[in-house]
Amino acid sequence: MTMPSANDGAPASALYASASLDCAAAQPVTMLESSVSVGWNALLLDHVEGVGQSDVFETHATTDLTLVTAIGGRHRVEAYGCGTWHAAIYEPGAAGMTPPGQTARLRWEALGSSRRFEMIHLYLPQAIVNETCEEYRRRGQRTHDRPLDALVFNDPTVAQLSRALLVAMHANAPDLYADQVARAMALHLLATHSPWLDIAADDRDPGTISDDRLARVIEYMSANLDRSLTVLELAREAGISVHHFSRRFRKQTGRTPCGFLTDLRFDLARRLLWTTDLPIGEIGLKCGYTQAAAFSAAFQRRYGKTPSAEREQGGDDRKSK
Repeated sequence: MTMPSANDGAPASALYASASLDCAAAQPVTMLESSVSVGWNALLLDHVEGVGQSDVFETHATTDLTLVTAIGGRHRVEAYGCGTWHAAIYEPGAAGMTPPGQTARLRWEALGSSRRFEMIHLYLPQAIVNETCEEYRRRGQRTHDRPLDALVFNDPTVAQLSRALLVAMHANAPDLYADQVARAMALHLLATHSPWLDIAADDRDPGTISDDRLARVIEYMSANLDRSLTVLELAREAGISVHHFSRRFRKQTGRTPCGFLTDLRFDLARRLLWTTDLPIGEIGLKCGYTQAAAFSAAFQRRYGKTPSAEREQGGDDRKSK
Protein backbone atom coordinates (compact mmCIF):
# COMPACT_ATOMS: atom_id res chain seq x y z
CA MET A 1 0.00 0.00 0.00
CA THR A 2 1.46 3.36 -1.00
CA MET A 3 1.54 5.73 1.94
CA PRO A 4 1.66 9.52 1.64
CA SER A 5 4.52 11.24 3.44
CA ALA A 6 3.90 13.46 6.43
CA ASN A 7 4.85 16.43 4.29
CA ASP A 8 1.80 15.81 2.11
CA GLY A 9 -0.32 17.10 5.01
CA ALA A 10 -3.94 16.36 5.81
CA PRO A 11 -6.54 17.01 3.11
CA ALA A 12 -7.77 20.60 3.06
CA SER A 13 -11.20 19.47 4.24
CA ALA A 14 -9.86 17.27 7.05
CA LEU A 15 -11.14 17.87 10.55
CA TYR A 16 -8.14 16.20 12.14
CA ALA A 17 -4.92 18.14 12.63
CA SER A 18 -2.17 17.85 10.03
CA ALA A 19 0.27 17.38 12.94
CA SER A 20 -1.35 14.00 13.60
CA LEU A 21 0.18 12.70 10.38
CA ASP A 22 3.60 13.03 11.99
CA CYS A 23 2.70 11.16 15.18
CA ALA A 24 3.41 7.64 13.91
CA ALA A 25 6.76 8.68 12.46
CA ALA A 26 7.81 10.03 15.86
CA GLN A 27 7.34 6.60 17.45
CA PRO A 28 9.46 3.44 17.07
CA VAL A 29 6.68 1.52 15.33
CA THR A 30 6.03 0.35 11.77
CA MET A 31 3.08 1.82 9.90
CA LEU A 32 0.97 -0.99 8.43
CA GLU A 33 -1.83 1.12 6.95
CA SER A 34 -3.60 4.43 7.41
CA SER A 35 -7.02 5.92 6.73
CA VAL A 36 -5.26 8.55 4.60
CA SER A 37 -5.40 5.94 1.85
CA VAL A 38 -9.22 5.99 1.84
CA GLY A 39 -9.57 9.74 2.13
CA TRP A 40 -11.25 9.99 5.52
CA ASN A 41 -11.42 13.53 6.84
CA ALA A 42 -13.40 13.03 10.06
CA LEU A 43 -10.56 11.24 11.85
CA LEU A 44 -7.16 9.71 11.29
CA LEU A 45 -6.56 6.00 11.87
CA ASP A 46 -3.07 4.52 11.87
CA HIS A 47 -2.64 0.75 12.14
CA VAL A 48 0.87 0.16 13.50
CA GLU A 49 3.11 -2.66 14.66
CA GLY A 50 5.79 -2.77 17.34
CA VAL A 51 8.54 -5.38 17.56
CA GLY A 52 11.08 -6.06 20.30
CA GLN A 53 11.90 -3.23 22.65
CA SER A 54 12.08 0.54 22.23
CA ASP A 55 14.39 3.17 23.59
CA VAL A 56 12.86 6.15 25.41
CA PHE A 57 10.99 8.42 23.00
CA GLU A 58 8.75 11.49 23.09
CA THR A 59 5.38 11.45 21.36
CA HIS A 60 4.55 14.15 18.82
CA ALA A 61 2.11 16.89 19.91
CA THR A 62 -1.21 17.29 18.10
CA THR A 63 -4.37 19.22 18.77
CA ASP A 64 -6.40 16.02 18.33
CA LEU A 65 -7.39 13.64 21.11
CA THR A 66 -5.13 10.60 20.72
CA LEU A 67 -6.76 7.24 21.47
CA VAL A 68 -4.72 4.05 21.16
CA THR A 69 -6.18 0.53 21.30
CA ALA A 70 -4.30 -2.78 21.37
CA ILE A 71 -5.58 -5.36 18.88
CA GLY A 72 -2.83 -7.98 18.85
CA GLY A 73 0.02 -9.29 21.02
CA ARG A 74 1.02 -8.01 24.45
CA HIS A 75 3.44 -5.29 25.47
CA ARG A 76 4.51 -3.35 28.52
CA VAL A 77 4.38 0.45 28.34
CA GLU A 78 6.11 2.80 30.74
CA ALA A 79 5.33 6.52 30.90
CA TYR A 80 7.47 9.05 32.71
CA GLY A 81 5.72 11.59 34.90
CA CYS A 82 6.14 13.36 38.24
CA GLY A 83 9.71 12.14 38.51
CA THR A 84 9.03 8.42 38.10
CA TRP A 85 8.09 5.77 35.54
CA HIS A 86 4.54 4.38 35.53
CA ALA A 87 3.96 0.97 33.94
CA ALA A 88 0.97 -0.65 32.27
CA ILE A 89 0.37 -3.88 30.34
CA TYR A 90 -1.40 -3.64 27.00
CA GLU A 91 -3.18 -6.67 25.62
CA PRO A 92 -6.02 -6.84 23.07
CA GLY A 93 -8.83 -4.54 24.21
CA ALA A 94 -6.66 -2.25 26.37
CA ALA A 95 -6.68 1.43 25.44
CA GLY A 96 -5.07 4.71 26.43
CA MET A 97 -5.68 8.42 25.82
CA THR A 98 -3.49 11.49 25.47
CA PRO A 99 -5.18 14.92 25.66
CA PRO A 100 -4.80 17.43 22.83
CA GLY A 101 -1.56 19.40 22.94
CA GLN A 102 0.19 17.06 25.35
CA THR A 103 3.18 14.82 24.74
CA ALA A 104 4.38 11.78 26.65
CA ARG A 105 7.81 10.29 27.34
CA LEU A 106 7.46 6.55 26.80
CA ARG A 107 9.26 3.27 26.35
CA TRP A 108 7.82 -0.14 25.60
CA GLU A 109 8.73 -3.80 25.41
CA ALA A 110 6.85 -6.46 23.46
CA LEU A 111 5.98 -9.54 25.51
CA GLY A 112 5.34 -13.15 24.63
CA SER A 113 7.06 -15.48 22.20
CA SER A 114 6.24 -13.39 19.12
CA ARG A 115 7.79 -10.23 20.61
CA ARG A 116 5.40 -8.12 18.56
CA PHE A 117 2.12 -6.27 18.99
CA GLU A 118 -0.41 -4.34 16.91
CA MET A 119 -2.19 -1.11 17.78
CA ILE A 120 -4.84 1.14 16.32
CA HIS A 121 -4.00 4.80 16.81
CA LEU A 122 -7.00 7.09 16.44
CA TYR A 123 -6.79 10.86 16.28
CA LEU A 124 -10.18 12.38 17.09
CA PRO A 125 -10.51 16.05 16.07
CA GLN A 126 -10.90 18.47 18.93
CA ALA A 127 -13.78 20.09 17.04
CA ILE A 128 -15.78 16.85 17.17
CA VAL A 129 -15.00 16.33 20.87
CA ASN A 130 -16.00 19.91 21.68
CA GLU A 131 -19.22 19.72 19.67
CA THR A 132 -20.15 16.44 21.30
CA CYS A 133 -19.31 17.84 24.73
CA GLU A 134 -21.52 20.87 24.13
CA GLU A 135 -24.45 18.72 23.03
CA TYR A 136 -23.98 16.24 25.86
CA ARG A 137 -23.66 18.60 28.80
CA ARG A 138 -26.74 19.77 30.59
CA ARG A 139 -27.62 23.39 29.96
CA GLY A 140 -25.89 25.59 32.49
CA GLN A 141 -23.29 23.00 33.41
CA ARG A 142 -19.73 24.17 33.04
CA THR A 143 -18.09 23.23 29.80
CA HIS A 144 -15.71 20.31 29.75
CA ASP A 145 -12.42 21.51 31.27
CA ARG A 146 -10.82 18.30 32.50
CA PRO A 147 -8.90 16.36 29.85
CA LEU A 148 -9.61 12.81 28.74
CA ASP A 149 -6.33 11.27 29.87
CA ALA A 150 -5.38 7.69 30.81
CA LEU A 151 -2.25 5.58 30.55
CA VAL A 152 -4.39 2.46 30.21
CA PHE A 153 -8.02 1.44 30.61
CA ASN A 154 -10.20 -1.42 29.44
CA ASP A 155 -13.43 -0.63 27.62
CA PRO A 156 -15.11 -3.17 25.29
CA THR A 157 -17.01 -0.39 23.47
CA VAL A 158 -13.82 1.49 22.64
CA ALA A 159 -12.20 -1.73 21.43
CA GLN A 160 -15.21 -2.65 19.27
CA LEU A 161 -15.52 0.80 17.72
CA SER A 162 -11.79 0.89 16.95
CA ARG A 163 -11.91 -2.52 15.26
CA ALA A 164 -15.07 -1.51 13.39
CA LEU A 165 -13.23 1.49 11.97
CA LEU A 166 -10.36 -0.73 10.82
CA VAL A 167 -12.79 -3.12 9.08
CA ALA A 168 -14.61 -0.17 7.51
CA MET A 169 -11.34 1.25 6.25
CA HIS A 170 -10.58 -2.09 4.56
CA ALA A 171 -14.03 -1.91 2.94
CA ASN A 172 -13.35 1.64 1.73
CA ALA A 173 -16.31 2.96 3.73
CA PRO A 174 -17.25 6.60 3.11
CA ASP A 175 -16.12 9.45 5.33
CA LEU A 176 -19.66 9.72 6.69
CA TYR A 177 -19.14 6.40 8.46
CA ALA A 178 -15.91 7.62 10.04
CA ASP A 179 -17.59 10.85 11.12
CA GLN A 180 -20.48 9.08 12.84
CA VAL A 181 -18.20 6.60 14.61
CA ALA A 182 -15.90 9.45 15.72
CA ARG A 183 -18.86 11.24 17.30
CA ALA A 184 -20.12 8.04 18.91
CA MET A 185 -16.63 7.40 20.29
CA ALA A 186 -16.37 10.96 21.64
CA LEU A 187 -19.78 10.70 23.30
CA HIS A 188 -18.91 7.35 24.87
CA LEU A 189 -15.60 8.65 26.23
CA LEU A 190 -17.24 11.75 27.68
CA ALA A 191 -20.05 9.71 29.22
CA THR A 192 -17.87 7.02 30.78
CA HIS A 193 -14.31 8.28 31.19
CA SER A 194 -14.62 12.01 31.85
CA PRO A 195 -14.90 13.38 35.42
CA TRP A 196 -18.24 15.08 34.84
CA LEU A 197 -20.49 16.38 37.53
CA ASP A 198 -23.39 14.05 38.29
CA ILE A 199 -25.72 15.19 35.54
CA ALA A 200 -28.56 12.95 36.71
CA ALA A 201 -28.47 14.61 40.13
CA ASP A 202 -28.49 18.12 38.68
CA ASP A 203 -32.05 19.27 39.34
CA ARG A 204 -31.72 22.94 38.46
CA ASP A 205 -34.87 24.49 37.01
CA PRO A 206 -34.42 26.76 33.99
CA GLY A 207 -37.34 28.88 35.16
CA THR A 208 -40.24 30.32 33.20
CA ILE A 209 -38.38 32.39 30.61
CA SER A 210 -39.79 31.47 27.22
CA ASP A 211 -36.67 32.18 25.18
CA ASP A 212 -34.63 28.99 25.37
CA ARG A 213 -31.38 30.86 24.93
CA LEU A 214 -32.08 33.01 27.95
CA ALA A 215 -33.12 29.96 29.97
CA ARG A 216 -29.77 28.46 29.11
CA VAL A 217 -28.02 31.58 30.39
CA ILE A 218 -29.91 31.50 33.69
CA GLU A 219 -28.88 27.90 34.22
CA TYR A 220 -25.32 28.85 33.33
CA MET A 221 -25.43 31.62 35.90
CA SER A 222 -26.80 29.24 38.53
CA ALA A 223 -24.02 26.75 37.88
CA ASN A 224 -21.25 29.36 38.04
CA LEU A 225 -22.18 31.65 40.92
CA ASP A 226 -18.68 31.28 42.36
CA ARG A 227 -17.08 32.71 39.24
CA SER A 228 -16.66 36.24 37.95
CA LEU A 229 -19.00 36.28 34.95
CA THR A 230 -19.06 38.95 32.25
CA VAL A 231 -21.93 40.07 30.05
CA LEU A 232 -19.83 39.04 27.03
CA GLU A 233 -19.50 35.50 28.41
CA LEU A 234 -23.24 35.30 29.08
CA ALA A 235 -24.04 36.62 25.61
CA ARG A 236 -21.82 33.97 24.08
CA GLU A 237 -23.63 31.32 26.11
CA ALA A 238 -26.89 32.61 24.64
CA GLY A 239 -25.41 32.76 21.15
CA ILE A 240 -26.42 36.38 20.49
CA SER A 241 -24.68 39.77 20.50
CA VAL A 242 -24.01 41.59 23.75
CA HIS A 243 -26.37 44.43 22.78
CA HIS A 244 -29.30 42.18 21.92
CA PHE A 245 -28.62 39.93 24.85
CA SER A 246 -28.79 42.66 27.50
CA ARG A 247 -31.90 44.20 25.98
CA ARG A 248 -33.74 40.90 25.55
CA PHE A 249 -32.73 39.67 28.97
CA ARG A 250 -34.11 42.79 30.66
CA LYS A 251 -37.29 42.65 28.59
CA GLN A 252 -37.93 39.04 29.59
CA THR A 253 -36.91 39.22 33.25
CA GLY A 254 -37.32 42.85 34.22
CA ARG A 255 -33.74 42.80 35.50
CA THR A 256 -30.37 43.51 33.97
CA PRO A 257 -28.06 40.48 33.67
CA CYS A 258 -25.91 41.89 36.46
CA GLY A 259 -28.92 42.48 38.70
CA PHE A 260 -30.33 39.03 38.03
CA LEU A 261 -26.97 37.41 38.75
CA THR A 262 -26.73 39.31 42.03
CA ASP A 263 -30.21 38.10 43.00
CA LEU A 264 -29.17 34.49 42.36
CA ARG A 265 -26.01 34.91 44.41
CA PHE A 266 -27.78 36.35 47.44
CA ASP A 267 -30.56 33.77 47.22
CA LEU A 268 -27.87 31.10 47.41
CA ALA A 269 -26.14 32.92 50.25
CA ARG A 270 -29.32 33.01 52.36
CA ARG A 271 -30.04 29.33 51.72
CA LEU A 272 -26.52 28.38 52.77
CA LEU A 273 -26.72 30.57 55.88
CA TRP A 274 -30.00 28.95 56.88
CA THR A 275 -29.21 25.33 56.07
CA THR A 276 -25.46 24.86 56.60
CA ASP A 277 -22.74 25.60 59.13
CA LEU A 278 -20.27 26.76 56.49
CA PRO A 279 -18.07 29.69 57.53
CA ILE A 280 -19.22 33.10 56.29
CA GLY A 281 -16.11 33.47 54.15
CA GLU A 282 -16.69 30.12 52.43
CA ILE A 283 -20.28 31.04 51.66
CA GLY A 284 -19.01 34.28 50.18
CA LEU A 285 -16.64 32.33 47.92
CA LYS A 286 -19.50 30.15 46.70
CA CYS A 287 -21.38 33.33 45.81
CA GLY A 288 -18.54 34.98 43.91
CA TYR A 289 -16.97 37.09 46.67
CA THR A 290 -13.27 36.43 47.19
CA GLN A 291 -13.12 38.54 50.37
CA ALA A 292 -15.31 37.77 53.39
CA ALA A 293 -15.45 41.47 54.33
CA ALA A 294 -16.72 42.45 50.88
CA PHE A 295 -19.38 39.74 51.03
CA SER A 296 -20.54 40.83 54.50
CA ALA A 297 -20.68 44.48 53.45
CA ALA A 298 -22.67 43.72 50.29
CA PHE A 299 -25.03 41.47 52.26
CA GLN A 300 -25.64 44.16 54.86
CA ARG A 301 -26.33 46.79 52.20
CA ARG A 302 -28.91 44.52 50.63
CA TYR A 303 -30.68 43.17 53.71
CA GLY A 304 -29.80 45.66 56.44
CA LYS A 305 -28.15 43.00 58.59
CA THR A 306 -24.98 40.96 58.66
CA PRO A 307 -24.73 37.38 57.37
CA SER A 308 -24.29 36.22 60.97
CA ALA A 309 -27.54 37.93 61.98
CA GLU A 310 -29.31 36.38 59.00
CA ARG A 311 -28.06 32.94 60.05
CA GLU A 312 -29.29 33.40 63.61
CA GLN A 313 -32.67 34.67 62.49
CA GLY A 314 -33.03 31.88 59.96
CA GLY A 315 -32.21 29.32 62.64
CA ASP A 316 -34.74 30.82 65.03
CA ASP A 317 -37.42 30.83 62.32
CA ARG A 318 -36.82 27.12 61.61
CA LYS A 319 -37.05 26.26 65.30
CA SER A 320 -40.38 28.09 65.65
CA LYS A 321 -41.98 26.16 62.81
